[in-house]
Amino acid sequence: MVRVTTNGSLFNYRYNLSKVTNNLNNSMMKVMTGREFNSYAADPAAATRAFKVHSSLNAINAQYSNNRTVLSKFESAWSNIKGMLDDLSNELGEVPALEGLNGTNLSTLDSQAQVLRSGAEAIIQSMNARYDEDFIFAGSDNQEAPFAIDADGFITYRGVQIDNPATLGNNYLTAPNDPTSTVINPDTKQPYTNNEMLKKWAEDDHLYVDIGLGFELDGNGEVIPSTAFDSAISGIDIMGYGVDGDGDPKNMASLMLRLADVFEGYDLESDTWNNGSYEDANRLVGKFLDSKSAMIDKHAELDAEAKFLNTNSTQLESNFDALNVELEDIERVDQVDAITELVWAQTCYSAALQVGVNVIPQSLIDYMR
Repeated sequence: MVRVTTNGSLFNYRYNLSKVTNNLNNSMMKVMTGREFNSYAADPAAATRAFKVHSSLNAINAQYSNNRTVLSKFESAWSNIKGMLDDLSNELGEVPALEGLNGTNLSTLDSQAQVLRSGAEAIIQSMNARYDEDFIFAGSDNQEAPFAIDADGFITYRGVQIDNPATLGNNYLTAPNDPTSTVINPDTKQPYTNNEMLKKWAEDDHLYVDIGLGFELDGNGEVIPSTAFDSAISGIDIMGYGVDGDGDPKNMASLMLRLADVFEGYDLESDTWNNGSYEDANRLVGKFLDSKSAMIDKHAELDAEAKFLNTNSTQLESNFDALNVELEDIERVDQVDAITELVWAQTCYSAALQVGVNVIPQSLIDYMR
């Protein structure tokens, strides 16, 4: 025969009352917060999975922000190039160039030359355009204006004359007039020439960002190109650099400056060309049209990059939505189930209080009431 003592009954009652009170509090918390759990200990497996999903969501947020920033930059670059092609190269380049070749306009060659020179300067200004605080067409070194027209009348990129035959073969110097400030080419073990440096800036100037392509570094700590997006836009690659077999510039703005020099050298009174010839002008106009066509190709490449970024942005949004749905399934409670659980917990709690009336012994004071 088992003897049930008063202390034993009170102990069991307090234990069970504590359990139903705890269940009631948990049920109330679920209804109020809408969460399945509020601590790691409540559901370790679900909490671990939720942590991973939260981490993925944070990563996608950063990647989406990077993507939108780079997309805006490429859209700005595309818009700037379009303006140069539609307005500057046409109204301030092609039109005065073709008019200058017209024999009936020889008396206005000085005016055409001024228009060409203004057009070249406007193109350089456009190539120094900014997005936010960065220069769009400066490649990876986006804190300094990339282009300028120096005192000798040559266009420079990062301080290097881009089409002066006399300096292209010189060693590239990081500090002007300091022959010790060369940059060594790791392939040849010799200093880079100006032309080689321009080529490096045009073809091998990168600024990688993580936009959700699986960002990864190789064994040397370098970004694996296929896992990131190269956000650098090299203005020298778009403009062109160097000279051709005739010694003529390969970029549109320099050709406009050179053509302006030829036009300004014409003497109407003596009908002589003092800085070139009509044939030179005709040749330069043809090369100007070719350089414009090359820039149209670069413009199309920018458009393709912008479209890719736009598509990637949509994909990131879809991934974010899918992860949010998964997180909801892990963390969020079904409100109907939560309310039903709360009602049941309240019923159990009320029943426990009623049981307490019969279990807890009455005191003398209770009898005196």
